Amino acid sequence: MDTKKLENLVTKTGVGLLFFLTFVGIIFVFDVAFNLDLFSDSMKTAAGVFLGIVCVFVVCSVLVSLMLNVSRLANSIEALANKQIDNKASEE
Repeated sequence: MDTKKLENLVTKTGVGLLFFLTFVGIIFVFDVAFNLDLFSDSMKTAAGVFLGIVCVFVVCSVLVSLMLNVSRLANSIEALANKQIDNKASEE
């Protein structure tokens, strides 16, 4: 699989999960702050576990995206260095 496509997929997934996590987090803050009791205790526990899992996915997607971008950056630097070496060799 192409690393650029994989990086785009992972980044889009991470951003989508982050928006979801932010939205649900805001709902839970209002639930706790204003004591609205929108969710039962067992549902809050299940949602907390689910949000923890989503948070792990977000962190993993950020790390994978970072690793793929560092790899692409290293390949670009290598190509640039090879191009400069070739230019110096052709000048001599």
